[in-house]
Amino acid sequence: MKKMYSKAAVTIAAIAGLSVFVSCGTTSNSAGTTGSTSSDTKAMAASAVVAPQKSQDEFAVVDWFGRALDEPAAPTWLKNMSRGNSDLFKKEKGLEPGRIVKFSSATGRTEPEAQAFSRAGFAYSQAAELNQKVIGRVGQGLNDEGQLEALYLAASESKAQMAGLREELTFWQKVRSKNIETQETREYYIYYTVYSMDKATWDAIVQNYMQQILTKDTLTSETKQKVGALFSEMKEDSDKVDAKKAEEEKKLYDAQMARIRENEAKANAEAARAKADAAASSAEAAKASQKTAEAALEAKKIDAEEARARRAAEEARENLEWMQYLE
Repeated sequence: MKKMYSKAAVTIAAIAGLSVFVSCGTTSNSAGTTGSTSSDTKAMAASAVVAPQKSQDEFAVVDWFGRALDEPAAPTWLKNMSRGNSDLFKKEKGLEPGRIVKFSSATGRTEPEAQAFSRAGFAYSQAAELNQKVIGRVGQGLNDEGQLEALYLAASESKAQMAGLREELTFWQKVRSKNIETQETREYYIYYTVYSMDKATWDAIVQNYMQQILTKDTLTSETKQKVGALFSEMKEDSDKVDAKKAEEEKKLYDAQMARIRENEAKANAEAARAKADAAASSAEAAKASQKTAEAALEAKKIDAEEARARRAAEEARENLEWMQYLE
């Protein structure tokens, strides 16, 4: 079984929960000045807690785009998009109902870095979304473990060509985290980008992605038929996020990835056993070779002894003949 490839990925941050965090400490405002003022306290109270990656950390938004204009730290449209409510976003921003809306977010040490990651990582995040659908739904119907791994590799190597997009809105937050145990703090930025495209553009993106998979020679015709049958459904899964369906797809994907990891573990174990058997066989062969060499050496010793015995016999005979001659 071939070794599975690891995919390069850009770290994508998501808003997992929004709640109020009140602080009276010194914070930086958008103009770069510091101080503990009533406006700072109000801003902190209105800011959102970013879902912690570790339970011992506290997270708070301390600065954000539009703060000087009294804009909220977590605008309504940001909450809607983070929850998959693209229709509410389109209605709020006056976009045509038929346009496809996509959302990207990423973290960075600075605002420009987070912005670059958000934009560069968008194609990766969309490919990952398509990848999950293909592996989860097609993979469950594959009984051939080799084809499951081939599908994983084909989907992982395929890219989402994000052309024809229109950037609708951007937003950034500066986040401060504090470790409750060590009291250590750190700051970073989250940058959010919302894109839109027409339906034809999204269909072309999905079709291009699927065609990349279908061109792989490692896939059987049966597997390709299963992939092709998924095309229509994937085109329809545009900007609507159905929580129940997303959970189902995640479970399917996790199940297939578990199968792949199990198969890889088995393959590694078999390879280790084969290597151990080969080593044991080599050791046995070495022993046999050594025994053969020892036998050959012993045979040479015997031949040498026989040669010396014959020579001694010949010398004795010659001496006897000489003595008889002298008599």
